[in-house]
Amino acid sequence: MARSSGTWKKGQGGKPKGALNRTTKDAQRLFIEIMDGQMDRVKEALANIEDDEKYINALSKLLQYYLPRKTDVTSDGERLIPNLPDITIG
Repeated sequence: MARSSGTWKKGQGGKPKGALNRTTKDAQRLFIEIMDGQMDRVKEALANIEDDEKYINALSKLLQYYLPRKTDVTSDGERLIPNLPDITIG
């Protein structure tokens, strides 16, 4: 049975804003399971990096998968934090 176009009203029913669908949740669980099995290799690989700059670059690339990304919900798109300077080690 098809619904008429006037049935749904904004704010009533449907998936809540920001809610993950089942496929996304399943993909996240699978990724976490795979990474949990690789943690010993990741730790070993990080321990073998002798150059501090390469170590921090590798670590920062991994952290984006473990830390949630921050979403600006207050500034209507206006940048809240000024550009940070580039950090060089060495």
